[in-house]
Amino acid sequence: MARVMTQPAGRPAKIKRLKELEAVMRAARKAGKKVALCHGVFDVMHPGHIVHFKEAAQRADLVIVTVTPDRFVNKGPGRPVFDESLRLEALAAVEYIDCVALNEWPTAVETIALLKPDFYVKGAEYAEPGRDVTRKIEDEEKAIRAAGGKLVFTAGFSSSSSSIINRFFSAYPPETQEYLRDFRRRHDSAGIIRRLKRLSSLRALVVGEAIVDEYCYCIPMGKSPKETIVSTRFSSEERFAGGAAATTNHVAGFCREATLVTVLGADKGDLDFLSGKLRPNVRMLPLIQSDRPTIRKRRFVEPGFLTKMFEIQLLNDSALSADGEARLGAILEEQMPKYDLVIVNDFGHGMLTKKLRDLLSSGRKFMALNTQTNSANMGFNTVTNYRRADFAAIDEPELRLAAREKYGSITDMAARIRRSLGAKKFVVSWGPRGSIVLSSEGWTAAPALATRVVDRTGAGDALFALTSPCAYAGMAPDILAFVGNCIGAMAVETVCNREPVDPVRLYKFVESLLR
Repeated sequence: MARVMTQPAGRPAKIKRLKELEAVMRAARKAGKKVALCHGVFDVMHPGHIVHFKEAAQRADLVIVTVTPDRFVNKGPGRPVFDESLRLEALAAVEYIDCVALNEWPTAVETIALLKPDFYVKGAEYAEPGRDVTRKIEDEEKAIRAAGGKLVFTAGFSSSSSSIINRFFSAYPPETQEYLRDFRRRHDSAGIIRRLKRLSSLRALVVGEAIVDEYCYCIPMGKSPKETIVSTRFSSEERFAGGAAATTNHVAGFCREATLVTVLGADKGDLDFLSGKLRPNVRMLPLIQSDRPTIRKRRFVEPGFLTKMFEIQLLNDSALSADGEARLGAILEEQMPKYDLVIVNDFGHGMLTKKLRDLLSSGRKFMALNTQTNSANMGFNTVTNYRRADFAAIDEPELRLAAREKYGSITDMAARIRRSLGAKKFVVSWGPRGSIVLSSEGWTAAPALATRVVDRTGAGDALFALTSPCAYAGMAPDILAFVGNCIGAMAVETVCNREPVDPVRLYKFVESLLR
């Protein structure tokens, strides 16, 4: 279609609010004009984008571009490189574009329904269904058909903003960039994503303490005149499904189903709260104990920087009664044979007694193990309390406590503990330094991939939760380390356990790093 180009009225005139585009659409229809809609992040403008917009302009009289807001950009660390206002300005400078607006939703589905364009224009790479890991193109195609329009693909060459960003705008230090370049030479994102998707047939049993994490947001006001304390003003509060409940939620996003075996107190409100926070494919089998409350960790947090000021733990961390131990043992003996793998998330708060640890260790199923050292158990809860594990994941302080060595080589200690457990793979997380994976093939190290830390609480649980089925599936140590660090980087950007790791976000994270 021959298209008469209109003289741009300047950048401010081309940048619209989404609601303003409805008036633009009405005027276009009244004039008998055809409208094409393009949508995306458009983080770094490159020749491929220009060709894409030019081809859209050849199909229509008017080209409208909507831009993904910063808060919905899930393309990995340091993204977007340019904030939404700069991306809008850059697009407004392109002569083939008539109007540009910031989208209000994560995808274009609602926008298509609102504007009802004649064409929804996507790049050639979306013409291959398997290339879009989000599968959102299918929803967008349904939306454009429902609006009476047509999905079309431009034929111009493909060029990736992510590959340009990885090369010229990386948020990582040189050594991490070198690690990623080397990793890209050996692995591609499609292969790793295929491996992750294969986990969807697995059934996992998670055993451990479910915890209600509470964040009480308080604004510090200063020292009390009459007491030696800092006075704070209450702002708001938030509750999360933490501990083994969070682990189960992470696992359930990637596996067919997950079951949580845990111990809760008699308060039905806690049961209802935790049940309501679990994914639909999670089943909880709680042992209710009237003599011990559901574990609750209440943190008082300054909301501006999420600085934790004080913590109160409501728990009874003595060992389960003999009756509770027998009942929980019966549940485990019945449930363990039904699952592909057993994931033990032991916080050391009395649920898993020596007899129950021995029962779990004697099972024939693949067992993944994480034991946590925290202020309540004072270092008594180590992986060496278990006789065996096929896979284990702990952090460096927990490794040193298990090895009874304050100093010394991490790899030597990890090798000794791995042998004592008979573990095929053993992960030690190093926080900002990344992680190591030890196996019969030796050890491999991977740097941390986080560029923005919002909250570290729950990040280790996320890493353990998702590397467990990966280890069961036999992923190579270097892939296991890479995936684990991707998960850790995503988890520290989330407040506590507000959201479990989303598979599509992980796929996009992997894809953006390996382009």
